[in-house]
Amino acid sequence: MAATIAELWIERARVHPDDPAVDDGRGWLSWAELLPRAQAVTDALRGAGVGPGDVVVLQARNTVEWVLVAGGVHLLGATLAPLGAEEPVGSRQAYADRVGARVVVAEFPVEGELDLRLVCGRFNYRIRRASADPATDSVVEPSGPAVLLATSGTAGHRSTVAMDHDVLVRLYVDVAAMLDIDRSDRLLGVVPLAHSFGFNGLLVLALLTGASVRLVPERDREALPGLVRDSSATIVAGPPALLHDLAAAVSAGASLGPQVRLFMTGATEVRPDALLPMAAVAGIPRVSSGYGLTQTCGTVAICPDIGRLTSGGHAPMTVVPGVEVAVVDALGDPLPAGARGRVLTRGYQVAVPTDAGGWLATGDEGHVHPDGTLCITGRVDDQLVVSGFNVDPVRVEQALAQSPYIAQVAVVGLPDPRRGQRLVAVAVPADDADADGRNDAAVLAGARAVLARYEVPDAVVWMDALPHTTTGKLSRATVRGMLAERLEERDQEV
Repeated sequence: MAATIAELWIERARVHPDDPAVDDGRGWLSWAELLPRAQAVTDALRGAGVGPGDVVVLQARNTVEWVLVAGGVHLLGATLAPLGAEEPVGSRQAYADRVGARVVVAEFPVEGELDLRLVCGRFNYRIRRASADPATDSVVEPSGPAVLLATSGTAGHRSTVAMDHDVLVRLYVDVAAMLDIDRSDRLLGVVPLAHSFGFNGLLVLALLTGASVRLVPERDREALPGLVRDSSATIVAGPPALLHDLAAAVSAGASLGPQVRLFMTGATEVRPDALLPMAAVAGIPRVSSGYGLTQTCGTVAICPDIGRLTSGGHAPMTVVPGVEVAVVDALGDPLPAGARGRVLTRGYQVAVPTDAGGWLATGDEGHVHPDGTLCITGRVDDQLVVSGFNVDPVRVEQALAQSPYIAQVAVVGLPDPRRGQRLVAVAVPADDADADGRNDAAVLAGARAVLARYEVPDAVVWMDALPHTTTGKLSRATVRGMLAERLEERDQEV
């Protein structure tokens, strides 16, 4: 088995050269066709001064060009540092400075950045053909991690997690085996490749197994059922909101075709009683649930079939080999099987442990069954999850607080049947604001300029004051209670 992501590119082109590899709506490319294009990107990056161990920031939609740049970076022995396509330019530039990027490659570049299309040579699609001599070039030994992925911090700033080549290969070999993914599968890539779910759960799995990936540059809820059907996708990967949309579309008369065998999801709390009826409506026979954090390279445990294995209200997940989990109380003392508490994990794939023993405090709540399977039941910290994306409310609050209309603000999550949670900002207006001092549109427009779309609240609710604890900390629980009462009053008025 290959030891690096770059070696996987070489291996795939040698072993399955003519198999379809990736498509973004403009035509399929085979593994043999992808490799020389990725090698051309390597040459372009080398010409821009990038060498082994250097960091390359990449921002683009889910396209073949994204994959080619990733391949080119790894074949060069450099490190990829992707950002979501929705991040504003200011965030991209700040991130590039923080990670010490040699260059930035962007779909919509500004001065000093490399144009994605030029780096990829404006290639044209053509009919797949056999490659007479699949890649024989040697691979540059990497002198750094395979990828740096940004994740939400707990103090209003982004942290970065480094994922090593050998760790990703080892971890996702096990994931592929647990989910029985092979080269006959076609993965539908709705989740962003810049997210751990997309990079590891789509691209790395495809490189390991030979499965092909149909990338989705722009998510269109109306077009999604036809895309699933026409792409012959066998596995659809995404947050629970995606299954919600597919079920709704089928209920309205759409067809996904008969080929989808698995919906692969992951979220803080997966409720089989909610997901399984939607899967049945959509005609998808199996739903798997994965649990992990960016700090654990995306995976800690997996339930390969929540319909077959679930007992009770949550999916029991098998911890991947070489990984440990523990459940402790608020003081850090171990709890017995079945007792709910704070979930810790450690293992070779934990990139950022939080104590000297190698354990990572996940911020999640759960319990362990006597057979060792893990159930996640919610969050114990303030981080929110919207459509599968982690959202740090402090980061959102800091962005909103820049508005001249706001004196104080708290961001909380409310249950949402489609996205898991939706964000609402509870704000106190500034004393010196003008007569239009409660300007929701202006506040949210300012947030959109500096935050990713999924981080922008759906609404602003204005209040005269925010509740605080006796120690002066914002009481989010009380804010949620006040918000629920306010929304209930509005419903009654209507």
